[in-house]
Amino acid sequence: MANAETDTETWRKHVARWRASGQTVPEYCREHGLAVSAMKYRIRREAVAPTIRLARVKRMASTPIVAPAPAAAVVIEVGLARVRVERGVDEATLATVLAALGVRR
Repeated sequence: MANAETDTETWRKHVARWRASGQTVPEYCREHGLAVSAMKYRIRREAVAPTIRLARVKRMASTPIVAPAPAAAVVIEVGLARVRVERGVDEATLATVLAALGVRR
Protein backbone atom coordinates (compact mmCIF):
# COMPACT_ATOMS: atom_id res chain seq x y z
CA MET A 1 0.00 0.00 0.00
CA ALA A 2 1.34 3.44 -0.94
CA ASN A 3 2.09 6.01 1.72
CA ALA A 4 -0.61 8.72 1.41
CA GLU A 5 1.79 11.48 2.49
CA THR A 6 4.38 10.44 -0.11
CA ASP A 7 1.65 10.17 -2.75
CA THR A 8 0.39 13.68 -1.93
CA GLU A 9 3.92 15.08 -2.13
CA THR A 10 4.44 13.36 -5.51
CA TRP A 11 1.28 14.99 -6.85
CA ARG A 12 2.33 18.40 -5.49
CA LYS A 13 5.59 18.05 -7.40
CA HIS A 14 3.71 17.09 -10.59
CA VAL A 15 1.42 20.12 -10.25
CA ALA A 16 4.40 22.44 -9.69
CA ARG A 17 6.28 20.95 -12.66
CA TRP A 18 3.18 21.23 -14.87
CA ARG A 19 2.75 24.92 -13.93
CA ALA A 20 6.40 25.62 -14.75
CA SER A 21 6.29 23.61 -18.01
CA GLY A 22 3.90 25.82 -19.97
CA GLN A 23 2.24 22.67 -21.32
CA THR A 24 -1.47 21.93 -21.35
CA VAL A 25 -2.66 19.39 -18.81
CA PRO A 26 -3.20 16.67 -21.47
CA GLU A 27 0.29 17.26 -22.91
CA TYR A 28 1.96 17.04 -19.50
CA CYS A 29 -0.05 13.94 -18.54
CA ARG A 30 0.74 12.18 -21.80
CA GLU A 31 4.46 12.88 -21.32
CA HIS A 32 4.46 11.60 -17.71
CA GLY A 33 1.94 8.75 -18.01
CA LEU A 34 -0.68 10.36 -15.78
CA ALA A 35 -4.47 10.33 -16.01
CA VAL A 36 -5.80 13.75 -17.07
CA SER A 37 -8.75 13.50 -14.67
CA ALA A 38 -6.43 12.73 -11.72
CA MET A 39 -4.17 15.66 -12.62
CA LYS A 40 -7.10 18.08 -12.90
CA TYR A 41 -8.38 16.86 -9.53
CA ARG A 42 -4.98 17.51 -7.94
CA ILE A 43 -4.75 20.96 -9.55
CA ARG A 44 -8.16 21.90 -8.11
CA ARG A 45 -7.20 20.44 -4.74
CA GLU A 46 -3.97 22.48 -4.66
CA ALA A 47 -5.93 25.66 -5.46
CA VAL A 48 -8.25 25.31 -2.45
CA ALA A 49 -5.85 23.78 0.07
CA PRO A 50 -5.08 26.40 2.72
CA THR A 51 -1.57 27.04 3.91
CA ILE A 52 -1.39 26.10 7.55
CA ARG A 53 1.19 27.63 9.84
CA LEU A 54 1.67 26.37 13.33
CA ALA A 55 3.13 28.06 16.37
CA ARG A 56 4.06 26.35 19.60
CA VAL A 57 1.87 27.69 22.42
CA LYS A 58 2.42 26.72 26.04
CA ARG A 59 -0.89 26.16 27.75
CA MET A 60 -1.03 27.54 31.26
CA ALA A 61 -3.13 26.21 34.12
CA SER A 62 -6.56 27.82 34.38
CA THR A 63 -5.96 28.95 37.97
CA PRO A 64 -5.49 32.71 38.35
CA ILE A 65 -2.00 34.12 38.72
CA VAL A 66 -1.51 35.27 42.30
CA ALA A 67 1.49 37.55 41.83
CA PRO A 68 0.93 40.58 39.58
CA ALA A 69 3.11 40.92 36.52
CA PRO A 70 6.05 43.33 36.89
CA ALA A 71 5.51 46.84 35.54
CA ALA A 72 7.88 46.12 32.66
CA ALA A 73 5.56 43.43 31.24
CA VAL A 74 2.13 43.45 29.61
CA VAL A 75 -0.18 40.44 29.93
CA ILE A 76 -2.54 39.75 27.04
CA GLU A 77 -5.44 37.38 27.74
CA VAL A 78 -7.26 35.63 24.90
CA GLY A 79 -9.83 33.16 26.17
CA LEU A 80 -7.97 30.86 28.56
CA ALA A 81 -4.57 31.79 27.13
CA ARG A 82 -2.29 34.37 28.73
CA VAL A 83 0.65 35.87 26.90
CA ARG A 84 3.19 37.77 28.96
CA VAL A 85 5.00 40.31 26.80
CA GLU A 86 8.29 41.50 28.23
CA ARG A 87 10.03 44.70 27.25
CA GLY A 88 12.12 44.23 24.09
CA VAL A 89 10.03 41.34 22.72
CA ASP A 90 10.61 40.35 19.09
CA GLU A 91 7.61 41.80 17.22
CA ALA A 92 7.51 39.05 14.58
CA THR A 93 7.39 36.34 17.25
CA LEU A 94 4.64 38.14 19.14
CA ALA A 95 2.65 38.55 15.92
CA THR A 96 2.99 34.80 15.22
CA VAL A 97 1.77 33.90 18.71
CA LEU A 98 -1.18 36.29 18.54
CA ALA A 99 -2.13 35.00 15.07
CA ALA A 100 -2.06 31.43 16.43
CA LEU A 101 -4.49 32.54 19.14
CA GLY A 102 -6.80 34.06 16.53
CA VAL A 103 -6.11 37.72 17.36
CA ARG A 104 -6.47 39.95 14.31
CA ARG A 105 -5.11 43.45 13.89
